[in-house]
Amino acid sequence: MQVEPVAAMKTIMSISRAAAPLLSALLLATTAHPALAQVQPETNTRPMAVPITPSVPDPQDVPYPGTIALEIDASDVTTGAFRVTETIPVADGASKITLLFPEWLPGNHGPRGTLAELTDVRFFANGQPLKWTRDPVEVFAFHVELPAGTKEVVARFVHTSPLRESEGRIVMTREMLNLQWEKMSLYPAGHYVRQIKVRPTVTFPQGWTAYTALDGKSAPDAKTGANRVSWDVTDYETLVDSPIFAGLYAQRFDLGKNVYLSTVADKPELLAIKPENLQTYRNLVDEALAAFGAKHFDHYDLLLAMTDRMGGIGLEHHRSSENQYEPRTLVDWEKGDWDRNVISHEFAHSWDGKFRRPAKLWTPDYRQPMQDNLLWVYEGQTQFWGYVLAARAGTQSKDMVLANFANWAGSFTQYPGREWRSVEDTTHDPVFAARKAKPFPSLARNEEYYTEGALVWLEADQIIRDGTGGKKGLDDFAKAFFGIRDGDWGVVPYEPTFSK
Repeated sequence: MQVEPVAAMKTIMSISRAAAPLLSALLLATTAHPALAQVQPETNTRPMAVPITPSVPDPQDVPYPGTIALEIDASDVTTGAFRVTETIPVADGASKITLLFPEWLPGNHGPRGTLAELTDVRFFANGQPLKWTRDPVEVFAFHVELPAGTKEVVARFVHTSPLRESEGRIVMTREMLNLQWEKMSLYPAGHYVRQIKVRPTVTFPQGWTAYTALDGKSAPDAKTGANRVSWDVTDYETLVDSPIFAGLYAQRFDLGKNVYLSTVADKPELLAIKPENLQTYRNLVDEALAAFGAKHFDHYDLLLAMTDRMGGIGLEHHRSSENQYEPRTLVDWEKGDWDRNVISHEFAHSWDGKFRRPAKLWTPDYRQPMQDNLLWVYEGQTQFWGYVLAARAGTQSKDMVLANFANWAGSFTQYPGREWRSVEDTTHDPVFAARKAKPFPSLARNEEYYTEGALVWLEADQIIRDGTGGKKGLDDFAKAFFGIRDGDWGVVPYEPTFSK
């Protein structure tokens, strides 16, 4: 096909100025070496790899200078968009700053950062827009150029939360929201996240109540009438570990021992739990403390959404957990028996997975990859305790709990995947399979470190009982392993040790 010169010139002129120099270089290279198009196979060129030079600094355990102000407008229930303004101080004389969006998220066991939902990203200093580039290798990193004398960078962006299930988990409806800080904040590279100070503020829809494990909650703004709430300065690690449930229909139940059931619902009548059923959650607190022998939080919120409009979730944190029930699970108690295990599971994680954690699943920031090999301990043992504690407390019936164990044991007798793949190897599924559906799941296997992992710990209980003549069981192991340093809500990591 022959292209007329005038048409070719118009096409070239339509190309953006940014791309024009590259196009010119390519055209020059082609015209300078016309023989390249006619080379013979024996003279083909063989390129060499271009070295990749790391451009994102590794985290150091040193304080970040200053305090980040993070302000989120979460009041738009129509679009579900969270509008963010983040003011980040910078060191004197800095010519650039690298800001990271969290990628490897605790409790997700893989790189689950929702970067695609981070939109309209802009940076400013002294009211002027700044030039930035995304790192071509580590695409969760933003390199921002700073003019001389810059004291702080203001980042503005929008977290466009999903409006339908095909786009991801829905986190905002007309009646409630689930705000997870890591989805709508950036943090400076080069520091342990526990060394980065943040002051968070959120504006909620009028009339909504917010629940979170964060400390120092302020009252709404009396002057403007806005439902704008701030919390005390905290570190970024604690912030990410302290999500928010907020809603129009909300109620908080005191379970004792500084533990609360903090609920939001699609409708107010869905919160009408009977006193005898509420008592089972108080029992759960007592049973967990008795089993584990220590408390590793100063206060704890069981965040619970009674909904089929906001997306389901069960996610552990040190002083709270994110949980979802079907709308009528609390009021139709017997019918909802199957649905109530998530709270006991996530509560047990405060001990197993948060306080005691595999050493390679603890990372200094959300850029370093996590190594999942010991999830059969982290999740498998929690799966065991989640069901055992539920039966002991009465949040689930004993028959329901035994039926689940029997179902797992029976299904694994029909699992051809167990012939080639160990339960330990399934711990890598969150990284490479991303929890998507598989064509032949019984052959491929899924994340069975939960269910077969629970059976491993049921067998461990039997081994202990057999070896001690019935005098000890897994309860004794739990007290020895988790029941240390009462009141400490830091992290005590562990690694496997083997002896002959």
